[in-house]
Amino acid sequence: MRLRLLGTGSADGWPNPWCDCASCTWARGGGVVRGQTAILVDDVLLVDCGPDVPRAAARFGVRLSGLRHLLVGHAHPDHLGPESLMWRSWSTAAGRPLDVVAPPAALEVCRAFLARWEGSDPDREGNPLRFLEAVPAGPAEPDRTGEAGGTGTAGGTLWLGEAGARYEVRPLAAHHGDASIGPAVLYDITAPDGTRLLYGCDTAVPLPASTLDAVVDRAYDVVALEENNGDRPGFGEHLGLDTFGELVGELRRRGAIHQGTEILAVHLSHRNPPGDELARRLAHVGARAPHDGESLDITPGPRPTAAVVPRRTLVLGGARSGKSAEAERRLLGEPAVVYVATSAPADASDAEWSARIAAHQARRPAAWTTVESLDLVGLLSTDGPPLLIDGIGLWIAAHLDPPDTPASPDGDGLEARTAELVEAWRNTARRVVAVSDEVGSGVVPATPAGRRFRDALGRANAALAAASDEVCQVIAGIAVPLRP
Repeated sequence: MRLRLLGTGSADGWPNPWCDCASCTWARGGGVVRGQTAILVDDVLLVDCGPDVPRAAARFGVRLSGLRHLLVGHAHPDHLGPESLMWRSWSTAAGRPLDVVAPPAALEVCRAFLARWEGSDPDREGNPLRFLEAVPAGPAEPDRTGEAGGTGTAGGTLWLGEAGARYEVRPLAAHHGDASIGPAVLYDITAPDGTRLLYGCDTAVPLPASTLDAVVDRAYDVVALEENNGDRPGFGEHLGLDTFGELVGELRRRGAIHQGTEILAVHLSHRNPPGDELARRLAHVGARAPHDGESLDITPGPRPTAAVVPRRTLVLGGARSGKSAEAERRLLGEPAVVYVATSAPADASDAEWSARIAAHQARRPAAWTTVESLDLVGLLSTDGPPLLIDGIGLWIAAHLDPPDTPASPDGDGLEARTAELVEAWRNTARRVVAVSDEVGSGVVPATPAGRRFRDALGRANAALAAASDEVCQVIAGIAVPLRP
């Protein structure tokens, strides 16, 4: 399977020509231009065709004369520009067959446009355009790509092309809009050589249950998912950076994404952070943002595994710096995570503390498991899913002796407990991300107990950092790498 990305942007592209936000300014200054998302497969199958797409093909030197199958996700104009079908009728490709596969509302848009501007019945006998409804498929059916015959359908699945060169296309229900635009679908595409693509534009989470069931154990070679909203949610039924990560984790849990899957973020907009920050955030879940015009050659068989991720990550930060959110984002793409809360359970008499805990809980993906425990050594010493420990400061506070207890300056026995924790951290077989408070940069605490806590946590942070693969400090929501 050979993929050519004719566009990787949102409806308004990136940069938006009307906009002077930081992301658009960065893109404009760096010559980064993203048009409406579309992927050309083997020069014969195109997924989505907004108004930008034919012109993009021309700029990249790509001919669409060999196109035989056009798949449309829904009737929004950035996915379907019916004028391109009229332009095709003016070309040397006019008499060649073209399958137009789309949900009912999108097919009606095509028919109405062609009837108006060409003055003929789009469904007339002999018309080289063949309109095929995209009906969401259920769980995967037996592979029939090798069967004889041409275009056909069964149970929502379409087989496009001729014997020996047929594409299995499974429309899947999306979480986007209503019947007036589709209903919207995603596409599961298997090429003649057996390589497989999941095209996920546009959708929000959670995906419909029928779609989650349909992708079980599909082991896609490439997954292209929309990521429109960045860190500015609320723009329609789209994914943002965090929900993109959650969906990657869900697809991993269901065997749709495996270690060799190429994960692409597409349908990108200026709601995303500019420059390297977007790449950094996507890399946490094993994804990347391809550029317009990029080509990918996907071959059958095993693919290189994803890059090795840091096993031990320490995330430091001050109060309300965004350190917990940064730690959580690093594990969103994991199929399972154990969230270790070192704080005491919510106290109904302390409304402010209860609200803090509730906010943290609401932000975690539903598939994560929460454990309230101070036994960090025990958890680090066992096998299992990745751990997110939040946080080390509360663990230190829980092990400090009361101020009136005769003790060493860092608390009786705390030095030994901290050394045991650092050793377990150094030798753990699990992936672990820990959150800790940065201390010592402000006012010296006024009480002996406050100074004991500050000093003990400062020493613990330094020891854990020395044994970590990755350390960052979050300042005003921005993660500043300290190691590597």
